[in-house]
Amino acid sequence: MSEQITVSQYIIRFLESKGITWIPGVPGGTILPLYESLAGSNIEHVLARHEQGAGFIAQGRARSTGDVSAVFVSSGPGVANLITAVADAQRDSVPLLIFSGQVPLGLMGTDAFQELPTVKIVSSLVKKVYLVEDPNQIIEILEEAFLLCGEGKKGPVWIDLPKDIQTQKINLPENNIHFGGSSHLDFLEQVSKADPLSFESMDIFLDEFKFLLKSSRFPLLYLGGGAKKEFLRLREFVSRFQIPAVTTLMGLGIFEKDDPMNLGMMGMHGTVAANEALGLCDLLIAIGVRFDDRATGAIEKFCNQAKIIHIDIDAREIGKNKSVTLSLQKDISEVLPFLLEEDFLVHNKESLLQVETWKQIPEEHPMKSILLDFASVLPSGEHFVLTDVGQHQMWVAQYFPFHQPMSWITSGGQGTMGFGLPTAIGVALSHRDSHVYCFTGDGSIMMNLQELSTLREQNLNVKIILINNEHLGLVKQQQDLFYGSLYSGSRFHFHPDFSMLCDSFEIGYYEWDWRSGVQDLETVLEKKCPALVEVRIPSDWGVYPFVPGGKSNQEYILGQVTT
Repeated sequence: MSEQITVSQYIIRFLESKGITWIPGVPGGTILPLYESLAGSNIEHVLARHEQGAGFIAQGRARSTGDVSAVFVSSGPGVANLITAVADAQRDSVPLLIFSGQVPLGLMGTDAFQELPTVKIVSSLVKKVYLVEDPNQIIEILEEAFLLCGEGKKGPVWIDLPKDIQTQKINLPENNIHFGGSSHLDFLEQVSKADPLSFESMDIFLDEFKFLLKSSRFPLLYLGGGAKKEFLRLREFVSRFQIPAVTTLMGLGIFEKDDPMNLGMMGMHGTVAANEALGLCDLLIAIGVRFDDRATGAIEKFCNQAKIIHIDIDAREIGKNKSVTLSLQKDISEVLPFLLEEDFLVHNKESLLQVETWKQIPEEHPMKSILLDFASVLPSGEHFVLTDVGQHQMWVAQYFPFHQPMSWITSGGQGTMGFGLPTAIGVALSHRDSHVYCFTGDGSIMMNLQELSTLREQNLNVKIILINNEHLGLVKQQQDLFYGSLYSGSRFHFHPDFSMLCDSFEIGYYEWDWRSGVQDLETVLEKKCPALVEVRIPSDWGVYPFVPGGKSNQEYILGQVTT
């Protein structure tokens, strides 16, 4: 006779079988049965102070490991509070498995206490959303949901659990089907099996690829977050064939900062070399990118002299924003081995000379010195660099010497202020022996400030570097450039004392005067405990180059910044 357990007990056993050792969340009445089962498990619960914080803590694990991460929230306001973090995960292809409580089935549609139509609300923000209406559905739903999160283009999947469903009992399936066993149902095979890459289709693609590359005099690689897992082979590719490359914000770290083929970040705050190269290239090889507006500028002016090759795992991205000459819908991991076996003819000596000229244009900004000084005193060992969203994010992207892409974590597609601190907590929970640095601004830090309590409770090795200019810096910069310096809503007229704030959270505090060198900064960073480092800078520093909205990437503004 098969064993009977509740739906909530089955969920916890399933998550344990997938190697999940901790789950962030905020409990509430409709999800308490699941929390009851969690309490008797080997999974640690991380109590966030806000559901948005819980979602970003889960993102920290997913972004830094590539693994599916789970998060628990209750119904109503719990669901609504989590949406920002889920939208952020959806845009940046982060695999989150969300479990939300729901009012009992008999009360759904009655405007019951803390009821929301979760399925309707979140359906456009996730790969799939499930409402469990029959307890026996949970076995197939969990397997499919977990696979959907991590297969193909990764992303969030949501499971909505009515309270009464969670307490109902089910029979454990036999024949080793449950908990990732070897016997699979038909729908699991459909989810997990991708179309094989046939040699015939690859030969056709390679013939066209070779022809376009041989005909080109200025080929250029355009790489995004979807390509970063193959950074070592991409470095080999550009080195062997001497094809220069630009990256998006999410693709930073694919190349070493000083790689001669690396032209840097492209787009709104991209380097002169990257944006000028985009204007003159005659063949653009785009891999793992969305052709989004922050990267391309005015899309109708983007690479108009170039033929475009687009390789992406998601068919919906190919041709969505820009017509392409040649495309292949495949995971770059399947394609690169074929490309590296080839001996391509590349005729681009003149274009490489032009690239060198662009790269000589100086990048003079005091934040460059500040960030390089900071990087020079980092303790040895693995480290992760995260940012919130704002000027500090763009400065770190422009100047920080990333050595590999997985160490760089930021909110790209949604640009979510408040992302940094809770995500850093999730990274530190997943890499307890690593150093985690979260750059934030005096605007962003206030968005999820409550998670300082979670940070202290977990006593994690996270250093928060607060760049304080007493403004919403990017907003102020645009008001200076386009709105007659009318600072409507961009200046903080009250400034909290962050030293006293850290005292109240029992977190270390250090004010770094960047004008006086690194002083005791190295000692502060070496201590394996939470701390906040405040860096005060003038409010008139801007981020340059800057491509205004509606302009091409070559219509950038080069501002002057003084100390």
